[in-house]
Amino acid sequence: MDISAPMLMFPIIGLKRVVADRQTYDAHPGQVLLLPKGVRCDAENIPERGQSRFLGASLVFDRQTTDLFGKIYSDGLKDWDLTPKWKAAGSEELYSIVADWITHDQTYPADLTQTRHRLVEILLILARQGLAGNLLISRGETLSERITQHFKTDLSRDWSMKDLTRVLAMSERTLRRRLQSENTGFRDLLEDTRLNQGVERVISSDMPIGQIAFDCGYQSQSRFAERFRLRFSMSPTELRATQGRPMGELVTLNPARARN
Repeated sequence: MDISAPMLMFPIIGLKRVVADRQTYDAHPGQVLLLPKGVRCDAENIPERGQSRFLGASLVFDRQTTDLFGKIYSDGLKDWDLTPKWKAAGSEELYSIVADWITHDQTYPADLTQTRHRLVEILLILARQGLAGNLLISRGETLSERITQHFKTDLSRDWSMKDLTRVLAMSERTLRRRLQSENTGFRDLLEDTRLNQGVERVISSDMPIGQIAFDCGYQSQSRFAERFRLRFSMSPTELRATQGRPMGELVTLNPARARN
C-alpha cells in the first residue's frame, strides 16, 4: 500500500501487521499504528487465534484536515512532542470518541465539515499525548504524490501524459525525467493509484467488485482481478471474504467519503 495521507489504524479483533521502512510493527487490540504520508508499506490483517475474522478501523487525515488543525492549533505545536512514533498504546479517550463517532454515523448522515472537525479533535488528543508526529509532519510532497492526487479525481478516465503536462505545466520530457528520478513512471504510477484505491474500496465498502473495477479504470472485472492478484496475492473477492462479513468489517473513516 502507498499511504497518500496520514493514517491511524487499530485492530479490534486480531492482529494488524505493517512492514514499512524495513521495520515490522505488530498492533494488538489496545494498540494503534500511526502511518505518515508518503510511505509504502505491506499491511496484513491476522485473525485472532482460533477465529476466522479480523476487525479493525482506520482513520484517514487528508490535507484539508491537517491544514485546519494547523490553523487552529499552530501555537501549541511547539509545546507538543512531535517525535515520529509508529506504534503506541491506545487510550480510553481515543476509543471513546471513535466509538461515539461510529454510533452517530450509523444513525445520521455524515457531513464533510463535521467529519473534519471530529478528525481535528482526534489529532488534538494524539498531539497532547505525544503521538501525532507521524500524522502532522509528513515527508515533502513529491511529483508522484501530486500526480496521484490528479489521478484520484477521476480514476476511470483514460489518462495520458498530455493530460498531465497540461495540468502540471511541464514538458513531457521533463515529466518523464522527474518521474524516473523518483523510481517510477507514468503507467506504473497510474496502476499503483488504481490498485491502491481498489483495495481500499474492497475492504471498506460493500460495493460490487465489478463496479469497483469500473470506477478504478478497468474495463472488466476479470482484468481488475488479474492485476489485483498480482499485486496483493489474492483476488478482490478473496480479500473481501477475509473480512468475515457480516460479523465484522474494517471501518475506514475518511473525509473524502463523507456524504454532503
